[in-house]
Amino acid sequence: MAGVDAVDSIGARETAVPILALVAAVAENGVIGRDNALPWRLPADLAHFKRLTLDKPIVMGRRTWESLPGLLPRRRHIVLSRNPDFRADGCTVVASLDAAVAVAGGVPELMIVGGAALYTEALPRASRLYLTLVHVRVDGDALFPHWDPTQWHEVTRIEHAADARNAFAMTFLELRRRL
Repeated sequence: MAGVDAVDSIGARETAVPILALVAAVAENGVIGRDNALPWRLPADLAHFKRLTLDKPIVMGRRTWESLPGLLPRRRHIVLSRNPDFRADGCTVVASLDAAVAVAGGVPELMIVGGAALYTEALPRASRLYLTLVHVRVDGDALFPHWDPTQWHEVTRIEHAADARNAFAMTFLELRRRL
């Protein structure tokens, strides 16, 4: 079972692979970013992201790391970079998704938080999607990968209307891969 330590027949401890969960805010036309930034400011989505990722390791590509204002509190940051000389203060830097899974250890859930290339690589291995569907079409240069809705079942759906602080309506979805 993912995220659970097991003892094999000779007594050696084996750590199961964590559940991979993609966390993304996606416009109706698939856009997730523009010029290495989010194409919107939605405090409700940021609060949702915080609730989902707090006290969990988050995995991101180097450009996503560079787009952040700094370390996000109470989260272990794992940054992927092909540059062996890249360093990020307070982060674990690795060269691959497999290395990120390995350094995360026996955590139950590993949160993949972007960008587009990492989402594309991780999607076939993911068991969960936490998507904020932002009800707008925007220009952008980073897209969430195509995913087949028939491979996923909806666990939760929460609608959030546009309001004084959030310019666009959004839907928070939790999806789990069908077995």
